[in-house]
Amino acid sequence: MTSTEDGRESETVISVARVGKLRPEPSSARGWVSTSRGLWIASYILLMVLVALRLPLTRKYLNANVPADVRSEIGDDRLLSLSMTVGTVMFFLLYAVIIALYFSLAAFLDKRVIPGKSVLAGRVNIGAFFVIAIFATIPVNLFSVLFGVIQPRDVPGFWAYFPSTALVALALFYRHWRGFSTGRKILVVLSAIGLSTIVAIG
Repeated sequence: MTSTEDGRESETVISVARVGKLRPEPSSARGWVSTSRGLWIASYILLMVLVALRLPLTRKYLNANVPADVRSEIGDDRLLSLSMTVGTVMFFLLYAVIIALYFSLAAFLDKRVIPGKSVLAGRVNIGAFFVIAIFATIPVNLFSVLFGVIQPRDVPGFWAYFPSTALVALALFYRHWRGFSTGRKILVVLSAIGLSTIVAIG
């Protein structure tokens, strides 16, 4: 009796072990990934370098837009130059904070709106909203630095550029969201265009 009971107990343990191997637990992340953190950091640094290179243009713009009454009230050109320098530095610091918040929003959307990924060399993840955020920031600042454009908004096609880049990025990642419901597809498109054009509005 004892040997029989031991044999049944052994068979039961083996059966449970085999069932466990055949039924692995599903992943809780549901395949959702975000762009690699290193890419966000590198992009942020590159963008702030471009913004720093634009500071002389920014200072020139601020100096050209000082009201005549303020200029006459200050009187001293050195004091006016110092105030322009302070204003330029404050602009840079404020812009750095705004871009950090913008990239944080883009990273959130990158992970939660489109649950897909594009992989480079099997190790680097790139999401659709990362591409949108990059298109909306780096090319505009690079254009300003290369061509000395103080206000890119004055360039023809400026307002059409941002929604166009969002749609291009969505087209590149279409296979990751083509199976969504109609309502969710609308959410994806609106989120992409909103993330891109918020830079132009700001």
